[in-house]
Amino acid sequence: MQIIEKRAFNLLQYLLNDRNLSVNKAMDLLGCSKRQIEYDVSKINELLKENEIELIRLSKGRFLINKETISKVSGLNLPHQKFIVNGENKVWIICIQIFCTREPLGLNHFIINLQSSKNTILGDLRKIARIGRQYKVELKYSRKSGYYFEGEPVKIRSLVLLAIINLKDNFLCKKLISLAVSDHSYEVIFEEAKEKVESLIREFNLPIMREYLIQVIYFISLLPYHSQSMTYSPPLIHEPTWGPLPLYAAVTAFYESLTFRLPGEEIDYLFVLLLTMTLGDKMYFQLYDQESMFLQELSQSLINRFEVITGTEVQKKAGMVENMMMHLRLAYFRLKYGIPVVNPALMQVKKEYGEVFDICRLVLEPFGDYLDCFIPDDEIAYIALHFMTVMDLPDQDKIRKRAIIVCQNGLASSVMMKNQLIKIFPEIHFVDTCNAEEFKEIPLEAYDMVFSTTEGIHVPAEKHLFISSPILTVEERFMLSEAVYSSVFGIKSESGVTVHSILEIIEKYAVIHDWKGLSGDLKDLLQKQYKKEKIRKEGLPVIKDLLTKETIQFAFSVNSWEEGIRLGAKPLLENGSITEDYINAMIDNVKGFGPYIVICPNVAIPHAQNKTGVNKLGMSFLKLEKEVYVLDNPQKPVKVFITLAAIDNHTHLRALAQLSNILTNEVTREQLIACNSTEDVIKLIDMEEE
Repeated sequence: MQIIEKRAFNLLQYLLNDRNLSVNKAMDLLGCSKRQIEYDVSKINELLKENEIELIRLSKGRFLINKETISKVSGLNLPHQKFIVNGENKVWIICIQIFCTREPLGLNHFIINLQSSKNTILGDLRKIARIGRQYKVELKYSRKSGYYFEGEPVKIRSLVLLAIINLKDNFLCKKLISLAVSDHSYEVIFEEAKEKVESLIREFNLPIMREYLIQVIYFISLLPYHSQSMTYSPPLIHEPTWGPLPLYAAVTAFYESLTFRLPGEEIDYLFVLLLTMTLGDKMYFQLYDQESMFLQELSQSLINRFEVITGTEVQKKAGMVENMMMHLRLAYFRLKYGIPVVNPALMQVKKEYGEVFDICRLVLEPFGDYLDCFIPDDEIAYIALHFMTVMDLPDQDKIRKRAIIVCQNGLASSVMMKNQLIKIFPEIHFVDTCNAEEFKEIPLEAYDMVFSTTEGIHVPAEKHLFISSPILTVEERFMLSEAVYSSVFGIKSESGVTVHSILEIIEKYAVIHDWKGLSGDLKDLLQKQYKKEKIRKEGLPVIKDLLTKETIQFAFSVNSWEEGIRLGAKPLLENGSITEDYINAMIDNVKGFGPYIVICPNVAIPHAQNKTGVNKLGMSFLKLEKEVYVLDNPQKPVKVFITLAAIDNHTHLRALAQLSNILTNEVTREQLIACNSTEDVIKLIDMEEE
């Protein structure tokens, strides 16, 4: 039998594991070019041809491989090949090696172990150092100790958990980690950790999020190596109030059952690790009660700060505070103890709601400072999802049809799902979100229909059940819309044409090799209406449209903070964007609610509700040479006033998101405060535009 090269062998293994793998994803996984992928496919096809198996084809950036090919290749006794570590995998393997090593690791070790060049390994080490700094971890080197991490133990573990997150979905993950710890018997430790963690979850009925389970198992399997490493330092995080909790007792029993020995301090870390990956079940609310006052104040503070920065008013604030508190119960512990999380909606949030995401980064800045931690994009996106649900909501009280959302993927996914459904069906009143168990307690008269992520719930025949993904694609939105309007409202599509109906016709006359690719092309053809939001978004003004030579000012000083607000707003008054009433309202707000307009050191964003004296969207900039103290508070100095006049809840968001990016970056924030001319300001915002 023909022997194929190592990289082609690895590509074949990836394709056997995921037939929807894209060419771009394969390039990332294998660290090679498109031309090299095409070469590898040709080598794989030589093997397939020799065994009379249908060949793999490439089309529109995807591999065309049918199920029969996968079945036949899986049955072949392929010549054994040693896998190679490519692309991003090397970065994460090096992290784990440094975390677990019992001997000094130098450059040559990585070069030989990972079969890479000196320059490649140096580049990987620089990337690790850059990522580590975000988590306040330094990558150090000495001749005596080799490469090692320096920082608080929980922060170093953040980096290792991040490595596991990036490796865990790789079908070679166990082999890669076995390579990292240099132990052929690693799989035995992994299997023990897996068996006993799953037993713990069953015995104590822990509501752990399934997608995080493998992450916990992999980390536990590394602890025997790390606890014997050169740089091991125990995580001293114990809280006396943990002892009486059921979960702590469960983790202690789990620890005592392990055949491999770990330091006793690891019980505390395992407790926190499992706690932050649960669904926040009520059996653990005893723990949250100790933090409940703080978390309630924090939730209120985040909402107030969002309103201050955006110049909008959050609707249904009481419900928003409650939802935010439920999310922060787990997020607070994740961030406090440096446990990263994967948000499956991250890319969609950034793409479709980028302005809200960027603003939330600025909203969360004081929270990160308080916890002395880096807040990852995944966590920011969860908070953004909460705010997206309360912006421009229809008046639900006037809506006749009522719906319940049943989602088993946690609160944030429920919020995300609700946000999308509200946009698709503004005439439906979404009464509540819950999990499958909670749904059983909801009376039939409380709803007309149910949107669920799972089919395993009972809905009476007179009600309507619609199965939906937490993250809806354009095609899924269209198909769901067709189903709801047809069965609930009796409204049929004028054309009756759907992607599914077209595919059914095509299947009668042809073999579809790439169902997903064809579906994508058809959805782009049919779903024009779902691009309206994007078109509106592209029409939003950017920051350079609002901050111009006419709206940028400089002054040496002002006599009071009130004069600062008046002077800062002067260009907007002169161009008719606002009236004198708006300026008075901004000053009255500060007197009534405190110096909330100071959103970061030396920068204030004065504004008032847009019902008071705003004629059109506007933004102005005032830089003072000498700071002024808002409400004469020495803790609230201001040198830059950026006055905002918003006409609604969304038109100003793109410009505000760009401003948020400037203010959340310490370098650009200092540059903004240091600007001495109109040209300096325009140059800086032009850089942000790029």
